[in-house]
Amino acid sequence: MESGALDMPIWKISQKKPIKVRNTTLETEKLLEDRLEDWIVEDSSILGEPLLLIGRQVSIPEVNDRLDLLALDVQGNTVVVELKRGPLKDPVDMQALRYASYISKWRFDDFERQAKAFIGKSGETEFNFNETYEKFCASEGIDETPDLNTDQRLIIMGSEIKERLGSVALWLRDHNVDIKVIETELYQDGETTYLQPQVIIPLPVSRFAETGRISEAVSKPWKTDGRSWHLEKRCSPMTREMLLKVDEIISDSLEVEGPQWGQKDYISYKIGNSIWLWLNTHPKMLVLNFNVRAKAFTEQDIAGALAIVPYSQAQSQAEKMSLGSSIAIEEIDDSHDYAHLRVKENFDLTSKSFLEFLKETYSAFPRQQT
Repeated sequence: MESGALDMPIWKISQKKPIKVRNTTLETEKLLEDRLEDWIVEDSSILGEPLLLIGRQVSIPEVNDRLDLLALDVQGNTVVVELKRGPLKDPVDMQALRYASYISKWRFDDFERQAKAFIGKSGETEFNFNETYEKFCASEGIDETPDLNTDQRLIIMGSEIKERLGSVALWLRDHNVDIKVIETELYQDGETTYLQPQVIIPLPVSRFAETGRISEAVSKPWKTDGRSWHLEKRCSPMTREMLLKVDEIISDSLEVEGPQWGQKDYISYKIGNSIWLWLNTHPKMLVLNFNVRAKAFTEQDIAGALAIVPYSQAQSQAEKMSLGSSIAIEEIDDSHDYAHLRVKENFDLTSKSFLEFLKETYSAFPRQQT
């Protein structure tokens, strides 16, 4: 499989001359798969990104199966890590997909239990998983802690990628499955072993690729084809249909400008020169954020009209994950509030009450801002 880079040896520079460091393998040095796990547990950045590890050899009791490593990233995604000491080949890809399907059904309590067993000290009763995850996100510059398990990712790591696995991995990425494949090279210098990971999929981009380029289209696809970006890359099939239905209702019922697709995380609708609605796209839900006059709505009134529940942005991850569709009002200043409507799978977008709610938020838009 072509990696897009020329593999070259590591050289040790002595006082007299350069000496090529001997290439070795996990098998020939008898460094078993669990040693690679040890190294990653000590420093997960070996995998090329910040991750919060919450499990090792995680058991899936219902199917008598276990996965190598389980982690969370700063976007709230669950990351299934599969490690192989030999060449990567079938059925590694199917194993990882199977594990991801199991974890997709986990709730907050499952992650809390797993993290406490892995991170918490023996006998500790005060381990706070929510606080641990929030600190991890904050350490990486994330101000607002994301919801957990909105999507699942795969990282597969081994000594040599095979054509069949590479083809499957690329196909999965084309179909909105986030999979990363890492090749490892081992080098031996006396008693010292060197590990050199290299991301093979997605293919690395040359540092010279942007030289002379005016457009940012390659690095920011949402700017050139935002519609495809949100519908195919940000949404799942379920939320894609929900988004199209919301857009249809708004376009048929209200006089607004939009949708405007050119933002990475959301699409927007304007009244005049100001945003009335910005809609965050996710695989498991849509978040509709309305700009409305201060005190125009209460959470209880909206919750009652739409048959949903109120929530607070200060609630814990456990509480948020346990809720279905829900509403929160954020007080911004004396002139306007934000109404945050989290729409999940069973919400009835075709109901008369939802249409009435859209019309009420439209009427409650603080038009003096335009």
